[in-house]
Amino acid sequence: MKHYVKVIRSVIFAMLIVSAMAAVCVGYSAYGLGVKEGDWVEYDVVEAENYKFFVEVHSGDRIRFEVTEIKVQERMYPNGTVAFEVEAPVCEVFLNGECIQSNVTLGEMIFLPKGEEHWRSLDKIEDVWKIEAPKYGSKYESNMTFGRDTVLFSYAMEGAVNGGAKQIIHKDSGIALEFGRYSYVGEKISKYRLKITDTNVSGVLAPWYVTYWYLIVLLAVVAVLAFGVLLKCWQSKKKRGEGKR
Repeated sequence: MKHYVKVIRSVIFAMLIVSAMAAVCVGYSAYGLGVKEGDWVEYDVVEAENYKFFVEVHSGDRIRFEVTEIKVQERMYPNGTVAFEVEAPVCEVFLNGECIQSNVTLGEMIFLPKGEEHWRSLDKIEDVWKIEAPKYGSKYESNMTFGRDTVLFSYAMEGAVNGGAKQIIHKDSGIALEFGRYSYVGEKISKYRLKITDTNVSGVLAPWYVTYWYLIVLLAVVAVLAFGVLLKCWQSKKKRGEGKR
C-alpha cells in the first residue's frame, strides 16, 4: 500500500513539474500602454502626398486620436510563434475637428507600450525579420536608437513590398512625438508625416518656457538694453540740469 502511495505521489509530482515547465515554455511577456481610456493626442500633418487615412489627408491638416478602449494583441515572429503581448488602443479619429472613423484599433503607430522593455523585445523580432525577409521576396532593414527620453525607430523594405516608416516615441508615455510612413509602386509614391501639437497626457510636451526659451532670452536682452538706454538718457538730463545751475 505504501508503495502505491509513493508511486501516486511521484506521478503527481512529475505532472506538476511538467505543467510548470509547460507554463514556462508557453509564457511570454506582456507590455502595457502608458495611456488610458479618455486620453487623446493631436498632430499636425507636416507633409502628405497621395495619402488616405480613411479620407484624403493634406499638409496643414490636424488629426486627433482619442482612446475609447484598450485591447490586447499578440506580436509574432515570422514563423507565427508568439513573441509577446501588447496593449493596443481602440480610437476615434478626428480630422480638422470632424470625426472620420470610430472603433479604429491602432497597431504600433501612435500609442505604444511605455518604457524600454517592449522595444528590447521588439528588437529581437526585428533581427529575425532581417534574416527571414529574403524568403518572402523582400529586403528588410530597421534601426532602433535609445535616447534619454525617447526611442527612435525606423524601418525600410524593398521587393514584394516597397516602403517604410519612422517614429520618435516618448518613452515614459509611449506616445509618438513624430510619425511618418511612405510606400511606392514604380514612380508613384504615397507618404505622410505627423508631428505632435497637443495632448492631455502630462509630461509629454515640454513646458512653454522650455519650448520658447529663445524668445524669453531675446525679451530679456531687449529689456536690459532698453533699461540701459533709459538710464543713460536720465543721466544725460541730470547732467544738463546741473550744468544750468
